[in-house]
Amino acid sequence: MQQKKRPEYIITAFVLIALSLIGIIVVQGYWTLNAYRQTKKRFDRDIDTALVRAIGDCKESYIDSVRVVLIKRLSSPEIQIRIDTQFYPGPKTYGYNIRFYKKDIGENIKTRTIDAGLDEADYKRYKRRVRYRDKNDLPRLLTEIAFNEPEVMARILGLLKDMDMKQGSSNIIDYLQNDMDKGNAERISKKIQQLIYNGVITLPQNYRRADSIKIARAYKRELRRMNITANFRLVLHDRDISHKAARARYSETGQHSYKYHGFVYFDHGNELTTLNVRATFNNPQYAIIKNMMLTMSMSALLILFTTACFIYILHTILRQKKLAELKDDFINNMTHELKTPLATITVAIEGLQKFNALNDAEKTQRYLETSRNELNKLNDLVTKVLNIASFENNEPDLSIEEVDIDEVINGVIASEKMKATKTVNITYANADKVSTIHADKLHFRNVLLNLVDNAVKYSHDSVDIAIAVYKQDGMLCFEVKDNGIGISHENMKNIFDKFYRVPTGNLHNVKGTGLGLSYAKSIVEAHGGTLTVNSELYRGCQFIFTLPLN
Repeated sequence: MQQKKRPEYIITAFVLIALSLIGIIVVQGYWTLNAYRQTKKRFDRDIDTALVRAIGDCKESYIDSVRVVLIKRLSSPEIQIRIDTQFYPGPKTYGYNIRFYKKDIGENIKTRTIDAGLDEADYKRYKRRVRYRDKNDLPRLLTEIAFNEPEVMARILGLLKDMDMKQGSSNIIDYLQNDMDKGNAERISKKIQQLIYNGVITLPQNYRRADSIKIARAYKRELRRMNITANFRLVLHDRDISHKAARARYSETGQHSYKYHGFVYFDHGNELTTLNVRATFNNPQYAIIKNMMLTMSMSALLILFTTACFIYILHTILRQKKLAELKDDFINNMTHELKTPLATITVAIEGLQKFNALNDAEKTQRYLETSRNELNKLNDLVTKVLNIASFENNEPDLSIEEVDIDEVINGVIASEKMKATKTVNITYANADKVSTIHADKLHFRNVLLNLVDNAVKYSHDSVDIAIAVYKQDGMLCFEVKDNGIGISHENMKNIFDKFYRVPTGNLHNVKGTGLGLSYAKSIVEAHGGTLTVNSELYRGCQFIFTLPLN
């Protein structure tokens, strides 16, 4: 079988499939890149939204804590609250008298009145909010009003600072004692001013760290709600940092102000109490790709599935091409195989008719013997083709009987020697002296005949064939070894395919249909055995088929 040139339609199909696959990969890559950009934009928007929500959560937590502290302070026995109604020109207003006194000596320190311009509707609305019932709810009512009326809040805080300064006077003297002993009036004045200004509501010394921890916790919580698990870094600064743009590989939120520091009740007007907060994500790609994982996985699966389909199509095209070539070779070989016996028979008949061979008994017998042999070859050939066709979709119809092994093998040897046109030396050894086996006698003989016939055909002028029979692993092994031209590794995987014939190189006179080994393998497997081959190019072949002993 000569190497066929690859048809142009195979190359065209390959190019079109390759271009289609490249196009799909490019489109999927472009779509994935755009999806990544859109997801990146959504990621940047989400992390900024999460920071705003986190700051809002911190603000609510701060306000709640301040409410608790204010209500607790205003509910202490040291403070008495009395609400007096006063009338002023214009809309009705209410005044709030907050009276302070020292509990240990029972005397009033100071009584101070806070006036707030509230009309009756506002006052009733605040009472409904706190569900005011009696005077025990006055601290909650006053706290609610203070959080909605900045002037009221400022006066209440001022009174609390004033009270704290006076109640802690002994501690203040201890605090100032060192400077008083040194006569450092300037430091004493600064400390007094600081105490008066700050009181108990001064900023904690580590307030920035505390704020960072608080915001970070709230931020992580908000990010988890958005299914974002990327690592971030909070930047807190008392200066404007909005001009610092993030680099391309970063993701960064906008700048947001924050001034809810611990238990600080209000902003004193000091700019240092307002921080600028920004969150930076150095490697957001992991979180972005994680969010795109389902989409990217589906895209990758689509590409792999499409690639597999294209590979299958190419495989099918090549397989059909190979089958078409094998079919052409089979038709050519079969035509030759059919014409040879027909031509021989025709010549024999003409000899009988034209050369008065009927009067010569010896010549007549020789012509008839030649015709009978050619008809047997023709019958074997047709039978082989029909058997292969019948095995295509069905198991071979075997007639199992007890077969004399030596008889069959010796018959095959005699048949091959008789029809051979070259020197053939065949040896046979039955190592384990197995005399019979249960098999289909006809098919069993055909398998052996095919293997020995191939050994003769694919050899040079002098043929040495060794047939061996032996037991191994509960099976009976039949080995046919020759000194022929051998089979290359690339051809060995195809020799059991229907219609396949190994290229014969310089042996141009080898005839065959390419069905012998396919037929032999089918028969052996139908008996429950195996057929294998070992071969090296120019070093002969070794075929081994096994049949069950039982």
